[in-house]
Amino acid sequence: MKYRVITIPVDLVLFFWQRIPGLVIHNLAKARTLKTIFWHLNVDGLHGDYLEFGVAQGNSMRAAEIAEKTSFSKQIGVFRINRNLYGFDTFTQFISPVSSDIHPTWSGSKFTASLENVQRRFRRNSNIFLIQVDANELVLGEQVVAASTYGVTRKAAILLFDMDLYAPTLAALKWSYQAMQPGTFLMFDEYFSFSGDSNKGEAKALTDFLRKHSEIQLREFCEYGAGGKVFVIDAIRD
Repeated sequence: MKYRVITIPVDLVLFFWQRIPGLVIHNLAKARTLKTIFWHLNVDGLHGDYLEFGVAQGNSMRAAEIAEKTSFSKQIGVFRINRNLYGFDTFTQFISPVSSDIHPTWSGSKFTASLENVQRRFRRNSNIFLIQVDANELVLGEQVVAASTYGVTRKAAILLFDMDLYAPTLAALKWSYQAMQPGTFLMFDEYFSFSGDSNKGEAKALTDFLRKHSEIQLREFCEYGAGGKVFVIDAIRD
């Protein structure tokens, strides 16, 4: 009888918890991580904007928008730093020019919402800017498109890479280099994808980027959800 008394509440909790869609649990973990990072940035007084690559329906952008507004406490001297939030996406489909990016889930128009629908979701937000672009086109050969082309004129405090694939993530990293500063957080939403193969996906993109930019030193910050990983720039050496 005692055993049954102990297991009944556990079974009830598991019954409901395990029926929550995995995507929802992952997004909640990401939202919590964004809240932590925005708080961390405001505690340190680090200025900079939020740049997100891979907007989809805008759930991460919504989490960032709320965190940007609420991650402060005047009572203890942590003040809000007003930031712009930029979202880059094709708003049509996954695009990659390399065969190693073929994936059973991240392909075609899955997870896609139209630019018009996402704009409608954020129509009341004057500090959110949605940019329709193929991330692979942010770098043309060896030439990086100027950040000001898309209205980005300040350094980045947070860079969220949520395109899942290698090629667009590497291009976004190369483009974002011009906005990086010591203290910038780099979030990779599917860092452990492709069955954990570090020679594919976002993990390989970061490795190849750091191979070219050895002046950037990263510290691991945390992991979240179903495979997200966060780093912070410790230093950018001359």
